[in-house]
Amino acid sequence: MNMAVDEALLRAAVERGRPLLRVYSWRQPAVSIGYFQKFPAHLAGHYDIVRRPTGGGLVYHDGDTTYTVVLPPGHPLFEMIATESYCTIHKAVAAALAVEAQVLNSKPRASLTSDECFRNPVHGDVVVDGRKLAGAAQRRTKWGLLHQGSIAAKLTEVRIAEGFSEALGADFQPYRHGAEECVMAESLASGKYATNAWNKRIL
Repeated sequence: MNMAVDEALLRAAVERGRPLLRVYSWRQPAVSIGYFQKFPAHLAGHYDIVRRPTGGGLVYHDGDTTYTVVLPPGHPLFEMIATESYCTIHKAVAAALAVEAQVLNSKPRASLTSDECFRNPVHGDVVVDGRKLAGAAQRRTKWGLLHQGSIAAKLTEVRIAEGFSEALGADFQPYRHGAEECVMAESLASGKYATNAWNKRIL
């Protein structure tokens, strides 16, 4: 359902017409895998596993904070190249962490050392003393930009919003899912994100 809600919010981005920040949790320990990753069968008996609509590596959701940013086409962050929008959003995440965090300013590695997202710090990730504290992945479509992120710490929705306000000057207003978004999310959850055809597909 978490992935389905994100996609439903993305599909409604044009009609919404303004950016949206969603902070959410997981009912029980889970794993999300990137769009292009192989299904980790060895984890299936221990975690709920879902494939994200965005790329990136495997993420354990057990003690982290997950968030989503959805932007409509035409927004300045949508118009940036992926690395620029990634770094800009992560400046807000670094501000929310309120520690000596920095956005990694180096070129991506030529090859990954692990399938796990947090073992592979790359350009734009949030790090403290070389340790990755936040990573994310993006997807651009005709509907807008979807940025899905994970923070290896427990942060409240209020604290994350404060980070976005401090770093980006964001002015937040409460948002409630509309009826059409709820129906779409339910349909996507059962018809896509809960299916083996999606989660275990062979690329």
